[in-house]
Amino acid sequence: MKSISKSFRYLIVSVVLCTLAACTSVTVKTDYDHSASFGKYHTYMLDTAASGLGPTNNAVLQQALRSSLAARGLKETSGANASLYVVAAVITQQKLNVLPGGGVAVTRFGAYRTWAMNAEVQQYTEGTLIIDFVDAKTKKLVFRGLGQAAVGSQGANANAIQEGVTKIVAQFPGPGAS
Repeated sequence: MKSISKSFRYLIVSVVLCTLAACTSVTVKTDYDHSASFGKYHTYMLDTAASGLGPTNNAVLQQALRSSLAARGLKETSGANASLYVVAAVITQQKLNVLPGGGVAVTRFGAYRTWAMNAEVQQYTEGTLIIDFVDAKTKKLVFRGLGQAAVGSQGANANAIQEGVTKIVAQFPGPGAS
């Protein structure tokens, strides 16, 4: 019975590690003003001054935005020439992930009692990247993208920022759309 219990614990730990590894991917949500004429937006001005990131990750954010926006046909400019203001910020929040312990499992074969184990509680930090596209003339928000991922090492965070920006900008209706 002890070897089954140990094997079962190793299985649970493996499942938890695989689940945490899957959390490194960035989840993205976007929304936009359906009445906006996106075909008129060809230039932008970037603002990451209040991004909430340190200098290294702020540089990663700026580079990711510039390359992703250029790939969509948008050109960076300054001042009055910009048709869009692109404003980016990151916020973090502490989260809990609770994996249940034992209990009763119900299957098509009927109910049975599972092993009584303590619930596994994992605490982690979730980062949310917010990218707003604001019409420079009307000062109205026309597109917002949110990217969320677990915060990790410096390298993992840089990769998550890059992935989040790429996914968000890919969903921007962009030039040529209306």
